[in-house]
Amino acid sequence: MNPARILAVVVGGVLVLGALALGVVWGTCRAYVPHDQCLVLIRKSGAPLPAGETIADPGQKGIQRDTLGPGRYFFNPWVWDWELHPLVQVSAGDPASWREYYAEAATDVEFPSVEGTWPEVGILVNKVGKPAPAETEVVEEGFQGIQREVLTPGTYRINPYVYEVRTVLATVVPLGCCGVVTSQLGEMPGVETVEEISIGPDGEPVKGHPKVIQKLAEPGQRGVVKQVLPPGIYYLNPYVHKVHIVQVGYNQISQLAVRMKGARGLEPVQVSLQQLAESVGKGTKGQPPPRPEQQVVQVQQQEAQRLSPAEIDTHITFPSKDGFTIDIEVTVVWGRHPAHIAEMLNRFGDVAKIKQIILSQMRSICRNVGSEYESTDFIRGEKRELYQQEVTETLRRVCQERDIEILIALIHNIAVRGSPEAEQDGMDLKGTIQRGYIAREQDLTKQAQRETAKVRADLETAKVAVDIAREQINAETRKKVAQIKAEGEKQAQEINAQRDLEVAEIERQIAELDAAKTRLLGKARADVEQLRNQAEADGKRLMIEAFGTGSAYNLYTFAENFAPESIRLIFAGPGTFWTDLTRLQDAAGMKLLDSTEKPEQHPQ
Repeated sequence: MNPARILAVVVGGVLVLGALALGVVWGTCRAYVPHDQCLVLIRKSGAPLPAGETIADPGQKGIQRDTLGPGRYFFNPWVWDWELHPLVQVSAGDPASWREYYAEAATDVEFPSVEGTWPEVGILVNKVGKPAPAETEVVEEGFQGIQREVLTPGTYRINPYVYEVRTVLATVVPLGCCGVVTSQLGEMPGVETVEEISIGPDGEPVKGHPKVIQKLAEPGQRGVVKQVLPPGIYYLNPYVHKVHIVQVGYNQISQLAVRMKGARGLEPVQVSLQQLAESVGKGTKGQPPPRPEQQVVQVQQQEAQRLSPAEIDTHITFPSKDGFTIDIEVTVVWGRHPAHIAEMLNRFGDVAKIKQIILSQMRSICRNVGSEYESTDFIRGEKRELYQQEVTETLRRVCQERDIEILIALIHNIAVRGSPEAEQDGMDLKGTIQRGYIAREQDLTKQAQRETAKVRADLETAKVAVDIAREQINAETRKKVAQIKAEGEKQAQEINAQRDLEVAEIERQIAELDAAKTRLLGKARADVEQLRNQAEADGKRLMIEAFGTGSAYNLYTFAENFAPESIRLIFAGPGTFWTDLTRLQDAAGMKLLDSTEKPEQHPQ
């Protein structure tokens, strides 16, 4: 058999076997991991796992702890098995949508959260390791259970047999708010005793029963932490820290009144800003929000429909010093400072209780302080202003003990009512005082009208005097203008004459200078010409003296100016020398050389 053919058959067989082996390896040993998944390896052979363990270390049989990322891998199928699992995605949220929810967020409730828009936090739950200590919900690394550390937004390759990942929304503190942190782990910080302050019948603060509250937590302790979170994004473990979003700065709370018809006739209904805030956003979806005055009316109507006449608490009403009934409405502007918001929530629990404290103290102070004023004081502006200042100062002093800042208490819509019998007879104190003020103002108006008529007559007289004075001033002005004009023209003529005289004198001087210049220039040109000619004559004389004779000087001049372009030699026989000259003047020069006197030769 041909050896080359045998070699070709062997090589072809080897290539076929190699292709088959490569196909088997590609089909059975290859593991492809897409970009959004990871690979978990399971070893089929090796050392057995210890008792109670479910994750194998390198060399042991079972599920391996480490995972492989996207790519292509080759494993021995008799030794390894593998599984594909998706990567863990912790979303960073959509910042473009945060402003919308900032505007819609309520000021005194938890900040609203919407999935898919806020950033997330990944909570790791360890499935393997040491058992967690008893009554421990959050553990450190190496123990089974919820881990203290969290995953921030990103993509992670997590082994699902080792960790379970729970995604929750991150803590977002919007502008104008702060986050009050409550630590849920650690030792309790202890308790302290505080005294509640209220207002007595005489309007002075009265200490109430002491109240035991928990102290603010220090680092590592459980409870409300004094340090609050400023606006921003925080990736906190909700099993370790709970955050309550609270609006800071100044806000208002009002005690408004509206009448409703019930079993006892028209009764006032209290509507606070808290009820108004809770009602906003409960209308039809897609419709524009009502205006503030419409919202107040809507809330008042809802409260009037919900409460029966027996349940309605009257608005702030108290008797005056002279026995009249005073009805008022109050708006309190109060604030929450970030430095005190933690103490406020730790002491009262939530902002709603703080508002109830302000309302109750406001009612008590308005009644106690107002009972010291007479009914006419609430109608006159100066006494009413003093009443508002006293209410503000007293409320501020009481609330300061609770770390609540009061800016001002505004008193408005004051109504003074007498007895029902007096009202039926038309005896209205407010109307009587108003009529008195109107009569007084009418008398003042008449006096002002008389004074106005007198002033108008004086004005007409003054106008005539002004016209006369204006004509006198115009005449004097015209006279002075004419005098000034004549004087000016005289001065102008004198100036012109003096100018012409000075110009003529200057022109005479210029003519004299021109004549002197002409004489000097003529004499200078004659001297220059004379000196030039004398210099040329002296130069030629010196040259002739240097050469000795005039013929030598002529030869020198000829030789200096002689510059033939070409000379051709012609041999014409013994004793003869000729030049082929191209110009006639060259020939003349040669003739001159021939006629030059040869030096006399003396016989030897």
